Amino acid sequence: MKNKTTRVLRRIARILGLILILLTLSFAIVYIFFPEQHNPNTEPEPTPIAGILVGVFILGGLGLAWKWELPGALISLAGFIGVGILSPDAMTKPMMYLFPATAILFLICWWLSKSQSTKEENVD
Repeated sequence: MKNKTTRVLRRIARILGLILILLTLSFAIVYIFFPEQHNPNTEPEPTPIAGILVGVFILGGLGLAWKWELPGALISLAGFIGVGILSPDAMTKPMMYLFPATAILFLICWWLSKSQSTKEENVD
């Protein structure tokens, strides 16, 4: 039963992670190539490097979690914490919490896989 639960949770985490990565990248591409459509009344302001780095941490971590669940999820969660530090007003948007929820799903999958493998080793 746990094996099937792990596979379903892993599939949900991967699909949700892929959707989040693709949506975020599409918004970023539009913002980069068409900044005047984002806010036409003001000059485009330079993006601070820290904001880009935490975004790379979040998205890179979710992508990395497809292969290595624990490090990928931890990197993604670290990026989310960075967003909370750099831009606390972003934490008021409910959509932002899909990123750590996906990372936590990957952590749960890692933990379930690890506990299953240790049980199998103990049986042998």
